[in-house]
Amino acid sequence: MEEHDPERDEQLRSEIWRGLYEFFLAEHERHLESVTELGVSPGDLKALMRLVPDRGEPMRALADMWRCDASTVTWIVDRLEKQGLVERRAHQTDRRVKVVVLSSRGKQLRTRLLNDFHRPPAILSELSNTDLETLHRLSARLRPD
Repeated sequence: MEEHDPERDEQLRSEIWRGLYEFFLAEHERHLESVTELGVSPGDLKALMRLVPDRGEPMRALADMWRCDASTVTWIVDRLEKQGLVERRAHQTDRRVKVVVLSSRGKQLRTRLLNDFHRPPAILSELSNTDLETLHRLSARLRPD
């Protein structure tokens, strides 16, 4: 039976987390570089990824979702609207409330970005099939449900 060394276990968990975190940060930087080429800022990217196609979100709800104040939401929505990525519309039941919806162009860009983000990093091609199967099994256990 394998003995557990709590100190070694904690060190191992720390090393694993550091490696995963550095990997994800590098991938995030790669994504930010690719979207910048499309004229999308990091703030625009965050907003586009959080907007659900065909669902209008009130500006107040966006401030809560994006964890920022109303003036920041206005600034981001203004930028996205100028780029033709979102539209402001009146709420269906309360005309005093403005909702933000992805435009057709915004939906297309969001789909393109998600497809790019979900494309596996090239380094995964360097792993053996056994390593990939192990990583798949472990990542499924780590995924929040």
